[in-house]
Amino acid sequence: MTEDRRDNSEPTEALLQAWIYRDNWSLLDAVPLALGVTPDSEEASEVLKTQTVTLENAKRAGATVGSPKYWLWWGERNGLPFHDEWWMAVTPERPIGYDGRHLAFSRKQVFSERYLRQERRLIGNWARKPFWTPREAIDLSLNFDPFTTNGWQGEAPETGETIREREDRFLVLERALEIGAISEKASPLEYILWLEARGYYVSEAWRRAVGLRSENVQQAAENRSAELAAENEVLRRQLRERDARITELELRLRAEDTKTCKSTDEISRFRRRIKELSEDPASPSEKGAQAKRIASLEKALLAAVVDGHSYDPRPAKCDVHRQVADKAKELDFTLSAQTVRRYLQESADVHVDQGVWELIYPTK
Repeated sequence: MTEDRRDNSEPTEALLQAWIYRDNWSLLDAVPLALGVTPDSEEASEVLKTQTVTLENAKRAGATVGSPKYWLWWGERNGLPFHDEWWMAVTPERPIGYDGRHLAFSRKQVFSERYLRQERRLIGNWARKPFWTPREAIDLSLNFDPFTTNGWQGEAPETGETIREREDRFLVLERALEIGAISEKASPLEYILWLEARGYYVSEAWRRAVGLRSENVQQAAENRSAELAAENEVLRRQLRERDARITELELRLRAEDTKTCKSTDEISRFRRRIKELSEDPASPSEKGAQAKRIASLEKALLAAVVDGHSYDPRPAKCDVHRQVADKAKELDFTLSAQTVRRYLQESADVHVDQGVWELIYPTK
């Protein structure tokens, strides 16, 4: 994020009311909304033309559908911040009764170099612990080493605001313990889910670390299921239309057979047309199975080269694709190094979150 970051245009109340209660937004919805523009307006088309780079990068990262909260944080990370009115409507930061401010730090700090470095270190030390205690969970939720003041804000991080937020979260957690909403020694996954349910900020890095899928990936999977269902319905309608057309042609053919004025060639033409229409297209289930097999093979190839050749898609120079091509030649089949490079890069872009590579091969 840049130091001179400013919110985009303030949305109208009508725009807020029309979108804050929807379960999910698409990428093509989120970009105009961040700029205070109604997605289905003519102005939105012009806005999208000015954001082609942002749109392409988002699609490559798999960001296509997500909850409103997901898109608010996506905008912060990608230089397209939503106005504070969106934040107040979707995930309030100001005092709202017993929950306090929800965040003891600004969104700008959440993406600072110091904050992210501290978070990565804490994930490495705490994500695989069998359980957390309440104090550990609250300190980690504020990005502090448990039971210390060793944090990302500097040598004296215990500001009055941070102290109030920590105390408030402890009070909320104590009540949750009393009613059995969470156990005193719960797993990291259980605490992360509890924090999210209470409305506290939980980063994608922590979600991945405890085994949760990215929020936009879940939404994308649900959206893909809806697309497949719609596609199946279209195919079923086409089959019904085909059957009706075959019946019509058969009736016409029988009628033509009784007329001596019709040539044999025309009858043959009708029969050929019936045969063409009778050929079934590939069924939706077969298409889905084939897509799953291809995706599984791509994942297997990627896992094999990472395990056997320490493959990393980020460096400009890499000879892993050459090694794979040479091995293919030994097996007596042709596979060019350029083709291997393309498939490896595409598989890495589609199936692996970019943050995973940093965890596997940390930048020194």
